[in-house]
Amino acid sequence: MRVIIHGVFFMDSLNILYVHGFGSKVDPRSDKRITLANIADVDAVAPDYSAPYPDVIATVAPYLDKADLLLGTSMGGFLVTRLSELTGKPFVAVNPVLDPQKTLSKYIGTHQDHVGRTFTLTEQTVSTYPVFLPSSEKGMVLLDLGDELLDSQQTKAALEPLMPVHVFEGGSHRFSHMQEALPLIETFIQAVTSRS
Repeated sequence: MRVIIHGVFFMDSLNILYVHGFGSKVDPRSDKRITLANIADVDAVAPDYSAPYPDVIATVAPYLDKADLLLGTSMGGFLVTRLSELTGKPFVAVNPVLDPQKTLSKYIGTHQDHVGRTFTLTEQTVSTYPVFLPSSEKGMVLLDLGDELLDSQQTKAALEPLMPVHVFEGGSHRFSHMQEALPLIETFIQAVTSRS
């Protein structure tokens, strides 16, 4: 049986796997998660990106079977492109990191993340990460132009010729426009599932 959500046809229940970025933690009360719950069941995972890339994939793997859509922010935005390649599932990358080696290299050493946990990142670990993998068939990108950590204009210029990119004025790296992005996500899911 199919149901209609905001005029879009879905299976009985849509499941989104929300993949957090570097130094994040899963918070069931986060604004983005609550907003996404308006259109789907949401599972979340916060990988430890100070671990080698294969370990990060192994951390997320148990969540993949249930997911219909992969959605990630920052390093999670990078990761969902790679998970999509492994699973064939569609993805939405939000303020994504395009080159994890370049981005993570700024944090080599021992530091505290923004939630107060200590981490150690080595050059060897950073070298295990591949780059963002665009997909015109399976992916979509959402960008806040006010991203203070990543150059959203550079991301837009790099990805717009390769896949759908939607930009929002202002905002931040945390992405402030999930509510406004919901119709875009719904339309994207409908288009992807109709091609399947």
